[in-house]
Amino acid sequence: MPWPTPALAVVLAALVATATAALTPAVLRTLPEPADPDGKPPYASLASHTVVAGVGLACLAATLLVTLTVPPAHWPAWLALASVNVLACAVDARTTWLPLPLARAGWAVAAVGAGVVAWASGSWTPLAAAALGALGLGLLFHLLWRTTGAFGYGDVRLAATIGAVTALDSVGLVVWALLLGTLAGAVWGIVHRVAGGRGTFPYGPGLLAGPFLALALRAAQGGLSWPVTG
Repeated sequence: MPWPTPALAVVLAALVATATAALTPAVLRTLPEPADPDGKPPYASLASHTVVAGVGLACLAATLLVTLTVPPAHWPAWLALASVNVLACAVDARTTWLPLPLARAGWAVAAVGAGVVAWASGSWTPLAAAALGALGLGLLFHLLWRTTGAFGYGDVRLAATIGAVTALDSVGLVVWALLLGTLAGAVWGIVHRVAGGRGTFPYGPGLLAGPFLALALRAAQGGLSWPVTG
């Protein structure tokens, strides 16, 4: 399947963003609360017009970038980041929590997406690449979580999803997503401290920005139709 025209890419991105935003209030109202919320506002209280609009706009930008720079067979896998985890990181931005049900949903979408890539390529290699990417970044962040305590375990789960999705493209994209996501998280942490913030800050949004910044950087260097390399 060839890349879509820019107009079709906009339509597809708008449909995904609209669906994600429309489902956001219902998802927030049905998310189970953690056993020890530690002062966290209820998830249902986040179902405001501001949050819904923010999720929709972020999803639109992320999905549009994906449809313009990633081969169509890879789109379902990227929905794990551009849709499910955009919502998860919107929650994180407000609460510093990345809900486990959304992490599991992201894993499921990424797994199905890896299967689509494998089917389209006629090879089992994409499934192995996704598994190794998830294992690699997941273990790395698990070790960092155990040794530094600088972020929550939700970020470990998110890192595993990022590893799985970006590994379907190339090792290079995995590395750039990690580097740029870490940089974005560090910048956000500095801004948080300078603004007078105390305690933990949401690391998930910066981490999630990594793979999209990597796509944007690659597109800026080689054009929007930069080919995927394995």
